[in-house]
Amino acid sequence: MMINSILSLLLAGGLLTMGGCLAAMSSHGQDLDALDDDELLDGLGDLTPRERRRRLAVYRRRVRDQIAEEQEMAWLRARIKGYVGD
Repeated sequence: MMINSILSLLLAGGLLTMGGCLAAMSSHGQDLDALDDDELLDGLGDLTPRERRRRLAVYRRRVRDQIAEEQEMAWLRARIKGYVGD
């Protein structure tokens, strides 16, 4: 009787561990860079905290990249304007 309880507990623990590993692998497999901003932020409240942080990190990176690109373009325009104005 005692051995059945121990084996059942071990089986349940093993299945929980395997389920957690499979869930972690499936969330890492999703390519968030392929999603546009609307798809990335759609249903954000329904996601797990970890997935929410991943998606917000991707969005923050996109915004930083866009701002850096705009600043670089403004700098280049100013440099070109300086050369043309001379």
